[in-house]
Amino acid sequence: MKRNVIIGGILVAALGLGGFLLIKNGSDAVSAATEEKGSILTAEQVNVSFQGVSGKVINVNVEEEKHVKKGDVLMMLDPTDLNLQIAKLQSDIHAMDINIKKSEDAIRVGQKKVATQVEQAQLGVNLAATAESKVLQGARHEELERQEYAVKSAEETYRNAKLNYDRSQSLFSSGAISKAALDNAQTQLTTAESAWKQQQKVLEQLKTGAQVQDKDQAKINTAKAQLGVDQALQAKDDLNNSAIGVELLKEQRQALQIQLQSLQVQKSRLTLVAPTDGKVVRVVPKQGENVSAGTPVVILETDKLYYDFYVNELQVNQFKVGKPATGHLIALNKDITGEVRFITVAPQFASLRMSREKGQSDLSSFQVRVYIDRNDEAILPGMTIEVNVQ
Repeated sequence: MKRNVIIGGILVAALGLGGFLLIKNGSDAVSAATEEKGSILTAEQVNVSFQGVSGKVINVNVEEEKHVKKGDVLMMLDPTDLNLQIAKLQSDIHAMDINIKKSEDAIRVGQKKVATQVEQAQLGVNLAATAESKVLQGARHEELERQEYAVKSAEETYRNAKLNYDRSQSLFSSGAISKAALDNAQTQLTTAESAWKQQQKVLEQLKTGAQVQDKDQAKINTAKAQLGVDQALQAKDDLNNSAIGVELLKEQRQALQIQLQSLQVQKSRLTLVAPTDGKVVRVVPKQGENVSAGTPVVILETDKLYYDFYVNELQVNQFKVGKPATGHLIALNKDITGEVRFITVAPQFASLRMSREKGQSDLSSFQVRVYIDRNDEAILPGMTIEVNVQ
C-alpha cells in the first residue's frame, strides 16, 4: 500500500514537471494557437449588375460554371425605348443644324448689304453736308467770275441771234427768204434771250446768296442723309441680334447633343460585359424577365484567391501591406507565397484571451488578408492553409 502511494506521488510529480516544462517552452495550447494560424482559401467573387439602367432581358449569353474573359457580353436588355428617344434627338439636332446654317447664311448676306448701305448713306451725308455748306457760305469769288462770264457769253449769243433775226426779217420782206427761215431765226432769238435771262438770274442769286427756303432745304437734305445712315446702322444692330439668336440655337443644340450622348451611354449600359476574367457562379434572371438597376444578375468567381488569419498586436509587425507572405497548403503539402493586401483591427470576438493565471493581459487581434494567384489548377477554394507566426 505504501509502495503504491509512493509510485502515485512520483507520477504526479512527473506530470507536474512535464506541464511546467511545456509551459516554459511555449508548447501549451494557447502558445500553439498563437504560432499556427489556420485559414481557408476563398475565391474572390464579383457581383455584376446593370449600372443605372433597368429593363427586360432579351439575351443571356453565359451559363453557370463557364469561364468568361474580361469584356465578354454576359447579358443584354431591350433597347427599343432608348432607340426611339435617340432617333428623335438625332432628328431634332439635324433640324436645328439646318436652321443654324440658314440663319448664318442670311446674316452673312445681310452684313454685306448693310455694309454697302452704310457706306452709301455716309457718302450721301457727306454730299449733303457739302451742299449745305455751300448754300450757307454763299458763292465763292471764282464761282462769281465763272457766272459773269456765262452771262456775257449768253448776252453775246442773244445779240448775234437778234442781228440774224433782223436780217432775216428784211430778206423776208423783199421775198429773198421763206417764212420758215424767218420763223427759225425767231426761235433762235427767243432761245438765246431766255438763256441770257436765266444766266443773269443765277448771277443775281450768287451775288445775293441763297434764300431762306434754300438753306432750310439744304439742312433737310443733310438730315435725310443722316437718317439713312442711322437706318443702316439699325439694320446692322438687328443682324447682331440675329447672331446672338444663332448662338442661343447653338447652345440649345449643345444641350440636345448632351442628351443624345447621355442616351447613348445608357444604351451602351444595356449590354452587360464581364468586368474581369472568371468563372460564372450564378446567373440570376432568365430571358424575358425584368431586372432593376444595381441588382446583381451575374456572380463571377475570379482567378484571385485569398485567405484571412488573425494575429495579435505583438505579431502584426511581421506583416506589411504589399509585402509577400507564405502559407502552407495542407492538402497539397506545399508552401505558396501571396501578397498582403490589407491589415485591419479584427472584430472584438477575435481578440486573443491570454491566461490570467500566467499574469498576462488580453491582447488585441488584427486581421491580415493575403491574395494569391491561382497558377496551379490543383489549388482550389476551400483548401486549408496555415501560416506559421513566430
